[in-house]
Amino acid sequence: MRIRARTSTASILALATGCMAASGPGSGGTGAGSGAGGKEDSGWLSDTSFEVDAHVHSWVAHAPEGEWASLASDRELQTTLIDLQLKYAKNGTEAHDYRANQLFDDVEILDVRDDGGLVMIEYRAVVDMIAPLQAGQDAPTLDELDPRSFEVQLPLDPVDVYAASGGAGATDAHASDYNYAYYWKPELDGCDIEKVPASVEIVEVLSRPVVFPEYDQLMRDLGDGTTGFRAALVPARGDDDPRSRFDAHRAMLEEDLGLTAEPASEGVSRYRWREGEVQIVIDLFDPTVHEFSSSYRGALSEYQLVFYNGHSAYGTQQLLTDPEAFAPDYQILMLHSCQSYAYFVQQALRAKATADDPEGEATVDFVATGRSSYPTDSAITLRALLRGLMDGLVAIAERRAQEAPDWISVVSVMNRQVNGILYGVAGVRTNSWHP
Repeated sequence: MRIRARTSTASILALATGCMAASGPGSGGTGAGSGAGGKEDSGWLSDTSFEVDAHVHSWVAHAPEGEWASLASDRELQTTLIDLQLKYAKNGTEAHDYRANQLFDDVEILDVRDDGGLVMIEYRAVVDMIAPLQAGQDAPTLDELDPRSFEVQLPLDPVDVYAASGGAGATDAHASDYNYAYYWKPELDGCDIEKVPASVEIVEVLSRPVVFPEYDQLMRDLGDGTTGFRAALVPARGDDDPRSRFDAHRAMLEEDLGLTAEPASEGVSRYRWREGEVQIVIDLFDPTVHEFSSSYRGALSEYQLVFYNGHSAYGTQQLLTDPEAFAPDYQILMLHSCQSYAYFVQQALRAKATADDPEGEATVDFVATGRSSYPTDSAITLRALLRGLMDGLVAIAERRAQEAPDWISVVSVMNRQVNGILYGVAGVRTNSWHP
């Protein structure tokens, strides 16, 4: 994530004449599409969706009070405010069949000024979006997209929007403070909070190259004459039966893969899947024994594959925000939860970013869902992931590397078995291993 600041005289004039709320930010600064620079995509690949880069140009504002007191000068606070506002683009982009990442990929601060007690920030953000695609079809070209640009309405001040609106503008009675962006429709009667238009321009349809998991980095010496990696399965508690997610994964490992559990530690069942000289050591954590957040954080620091099955909580779970929680080397993450592409991919890429790898993609491949998923499908997709990785490692060990499955081949099995969820993998477009 890179951030730059530039003053836009025209934008200041637009604000001074009161044009911002009525006509939007397009009158000031450089128009979207001129390029915000920096990191510009999340490296998404799938057989049932394609990824685009969009430039979002708008204003956001908040009073410089309390924890926001230094908003006028603090770039971290400014970008946090932008992230909060971009969540409210969800239904506007989905009206055009795009699933937008709720966190920006890159941002350029165009103007910051105090205007009547509010700090006004003009920005242009690069936001990744995915759109559905028929399996086997090529992605459209940029010229074939219609429309290539559109407008969405966002709350000018995204802090405490639910309270400010009294809950008006929600499409569901279950809307509350933490999920209001998911249900927010600004055109509904009664939604009279101050809004601002945001221009969305698609500037690139991203390529879909043939790339592979970093198999060489998964082939570790396990100390018993085999090579392979360690996987942690960390399901959350079930909604009705607390062990339902755990039991579904246990049944898949034992009944589908024919594995036998052995005790590893309290609340952890260990499975060893061995084919020839290749082995995957799988630890399944019981959520009725382990406190979830500590077991998941511990898994992030130790395992090469970490699999989650649970709720996304509308993107409010901070599962992947702490850089200190991750192992420093290559990992595959899969979050089988609702819309994990939109909610969690950027969390992981930001946390994994380093000075040598500012995109955060060198050490993480992230298997995600494009749409809302169901807990009952988790074990099915986990089986496809484990099977694909095992096939790849065995092919390499037997000097048949050209037969190792690429990433789209792996996720295409998930999409054939579970229709309509748009499974894919992020952070992989520049992977380096190849047969």
